[in-house]
Amino acid sequence: MGCLMRAYLQWLRLPAHNPLSQLCFKLTNWIVLPLRRAMSSPGLLDWASLLAALLVTLVAVGFKATLFADQISGEGPWGLPAGPGFLLLALVWLIGWWLRFLVFLLIAHVLMSWFGASPAAEAVRPVLAAMVEPMVGPIRQLLHKGRPQGLDFSPVVVFLLIQVVLAAHDEIDRGLNRVLFLI
Repeated sequence: MGCLMRAYLQWLRLPAHNPLSQLCFKLTNWIVLPLRRAMSSPGLLDWASLLAALLVTLVAVGFKATLFADQISGEGPWGLPAGPGFLLLALVWLIGWWLRFLVFLLIAHVLMSWFGASPAAEAVRPVLAAMVEPMVGPIRQLLHKGRPQGLDFSPVVVFLLIQVVLAAHDEIDRGLNRVLFLI
């Protein structure tokens, strides 16, 4: 999750000196910096962080495969060998973790807007706002034609949309697990 958040923070071009970026960098430098030295990351995306996230997820899938070694079907989805199926499962898990993280961000942003009046919250509130704006901004434009008057329900709409996508994601995850692990 930290590697995905690092890539997202850099995609948003948030300053590296904010507390959230500093925490994220300290948590992920051990895996991202060696990958960054080995590959270039031109453009908007931090490919080293994304690759690190995929590698960590593949390790998690490998742990599951080790735990359920006696139940592996040997055949992946669509008749492919289980190896590409494990890669597909890792991608599905990565997407699910990201969607759950977005839900966490939305909830943190809403709570900070309601209760975050402390001086310490002043350092985190703008970062959270910048992180949720790509999701909430377009919905806010649709709902309020610009700036909301009164209550802003756009985070609720985004939350519900993410929940619908998560429900579909969980069905895909269950299907892949049934095919790969016979469970």
